[in-house]
Amino acid sequence: MTIHVIDSGIPFDSNIYLVVAERTMLVDAGTGLGSDRVISGIRSILADRRLDMIVATHCHFDHVGGLHDLVSEFGCEVYAGELDAPRIRDADDRYTLASAFGGLMAPVDVTGLSDGDVIDLGDRRFRTIWTPGHTEGGICLYDESSGTLFSGDTLFETGVGRTDFAGGSMTSLRRSIGFLSNIDIRELYPGHGQTCENYDPAMMARIMTLVGLSLIHI
Repeated sequence: MTIHVIDSGIPFDSNIYLVVAERTMLVDAGTGLGSDRVISGIRSILADRRLDMIVATHCHFDHVGGLHDLVSEFGCEVYAGELDAPRIRDADDRYTLASAFGGLMAPVDVTGLSDGDVIDLGDRRFRTIWTPGHTEGGICLYDESSGTLFSGDTLFETGVGRTDFAGGSMTSLRRSIGFLSNIDIRELYPGHGQTCENYDPAMMARIMTLVGLSLIHI
């Protein structure tokens, strides 16, 4: 398995990850304001291979605004957490925040993922972890064999996602971080900022202290 970061050229876009295994998966799609560049980047890596699927970690426009363009180009399936999927299907501005980004969200057909669902890429299997807090239906994707976690805007190397948007909840986010603290994370691929290929327990301990999680029984 190889993981590529696709550069959209848009500073406030989400990180966009192309996972190449026996099957291929794109994690998040950016705003779509740099779709031509994203499509070119994907095609240069995949060559004659197809893009099998796109998984959105949550429903915010900076992660899903580009879905319509990418589906039109590649014809692939799109997945998101089951509570966020309707927000994407309906282009619900209150939850996608499209207008706040100065954009326009196009409805996209999305299949909902439940907690524990497995995305099978052949030589890698990513388990869906429901991690509400940043949004109601936010998810992380975790491969146990490599310790790889795509964390969306739930967990960053030095912080966590904000909870003051529609559907956000600090109580839920604390519980999500508490759950993530109990899995073996070795490689962290967050929704924004730097990736970390040598994640260690001390990093998680700092996050738990940051959100006061040591005071909460999970």
